[in-house]
Amino acid sequence: MFNIVKSIRKRYRWALIAIALLISVSALLMQYVFSVQKYDAKIINIAGKQRMLSQKIAWHSNALINQTANNEQHLKSLAHSLRLFEQGHTFLLTKNEQGEAIYLNAALVDLYYAAPGNLDAEVSSFIKQAKKLTQQEQANPVMFSVGEIEALLKKLDTAVSLFEQQAVTKVNWVANIELLCWFLTLALLLIELRFVFMPMERQVLQTLLEYQQQKEFAEQVSQNKEHFIARASHEFRTPLQGLISSINELTIPSSQQQIQRQAQYCSVRLLAMLDELQDLQALSLNRWSLKPTSDNLLTTLNKILAVYEYGCTEKGLKLITELAPNLDCAVIVDHARLQQIVSELLNNALKFTEQGEVTVIATLNNHQLELSIKDSGCGFSHPVGQLELDNNQQSNHFQGLRTGLTRVQYIVNALNGDIRFENNHPQGAIVFLSLPLEMDTSETKPTRLPDDLKCLVVEDNPLNMLVLTKLLTALNIHAECAENGKIACEMVAKKSYDVIFMDLNMPVMDGFEATKILHDNDKTLPIIVVTANTSDSDLARAKACGAIGHIHKPIDQQSIIAALNDAFLPEVD
Repeated sequence: MFNIVKSIRKRYRWALIAIALLISVSALLMQYVFSVQKYDAKIINIAGKQRMLSQKIAWHSNALINQTANNEQHLKSLAHSLRLFEQGHTFLLTKNEQGEAIYLNAALVDLYYAAPGNLDAEVSSFIKQAKKLTQQEQANPVMFSVGEIEALLKKLDTAVSLFEQQAVTKVNWVANIELLCWFLTLALLLIELRFVFMPMERQVLQTLLEYQQQKEFAEQVSQNKEHFIARASHEFRTPLQGLISSINELTIPSSQQQIQRQAQYCSVRLLAMLDELQDLQALSLNRWSLKPTSDNLLTTLNKILAVYEYGCTEKGLKLITELAPNLDCAVIVDHARLQQIVSELLNNALKFTEQGEVTVIATLNNHQLELSIKDSGCGFSHPVGQLELDNNQQSNHFQGLRTGLTRVQYIVNALNGDIRFENNHPQGAIVFLSLPLEMDTSETKPTRLPDDLKCLVVEDNPLNMLVLTKLLTALNIHAECAENGKIACEMVAKKSYDVIFMDLNMPVMDGFEATKILHDNDKTLPIIVVTANTSDSDLARAKACGAIGHIHKPIDQQSIIAALNDAFLPEVD
């Protein structure tokens, strides 16, 4: 792109310089024409005055010769007219240093100096005789006779005509040059069109085509990456569902409970990494938004701190928590995203702390969550003003997938918060997190789901089906199962259900088609999507088919309760 810009700039400059030169030459010629016309007009005016002055001189001279009245007036006027006539004649015959006439062309030179005209000699004689009269001497009266004056006026008329022709010739010459410049400008524009602009247009189009192909390729790569991440997440979440449920349901002696906590910690980290990859993809494509809900702030923080108690114990670290009592209140925020922030910061602290402690301090001041996480690890090798979003520039202090902290920055910015990183004295690092929160002042009403709920679980994976039915049974909810959408439609046609939990990816008939059919037949039947697919487009498609909510795998009892509350509580008094 920079090469084509450089090439276009160079061609444009040369084209503009060429046009500017031609326009400048044309403008200078026009200025020259105006100056020539102005100067030629002056010369023609002087030549024309010579005729008038010669007539006045002849008239005053004849009056003096004939001794008419007012001789003093005639003498005065004759002297004035003669002075002007002589000055004009001298000006017209001005010569340069080489002795060449400045204002006379060849025809005028012949008129003034060559026989038979010899106008210069005749004018000089005319002036000489008139001067005698001004000096009150005897002059030749024949010089001022009608015949002689007519002959002089005729030659002066000829001079005026020749001066006019000379001026017209100059104007025509300049006009021809101006016309030539105009033709040259047109020719230059055609040449530039042919050899500059048309090739430049082809180059631009070719470059744009190449960039369009690169863009389409990049979009295809991004789309393939998105599909791969979504598919990989789906495939990982399915066995994770069974793994997490199996770990939680294990009944083991107290001597082995440490192993169970280790498995729980590892499964949570695996799930966090899946969320990390998917979130980063969604954030980079601007397909991500906050989902604020009302929940207890202290509960939200304690849930994530409990997970990292094992991590600290495993490394021999001490986890110190100082949570202010005023955190025990309902706030409206995206609690899941808040947990992700705290989880990532804690995980990073654990990585770089080999001995000592990790301290979490949190308080609520003026609707502002103030949270700090300190560790006694290696600290930062250089000051960190803001999270380094470029993986190639991140310091070694940030390890792992190197995407979690990028996601943290996105989330903090979306929550209008602030995050700072500093070295902790005498050693270690400290992170300061500040987030504005909205307090939930609404009255909390007791909630109760309808009794004897009958639900249908539509799931093709036996392990997921078993996990979901166990969770529902633990909630005293009767559940029946269908292996795909077609069987589910047949079962709903024969029997009524209060709610349906629908998987999306199934053989024979997938969850999208089954949801649409069931919703079209009964628009009041709640359908909750249970899927490992977290793609916003697929969730929006499921909602368009008639689903009222969704649960992401791996599922837990709390997510089921939340989904059922959303489905039934509006109808409960």
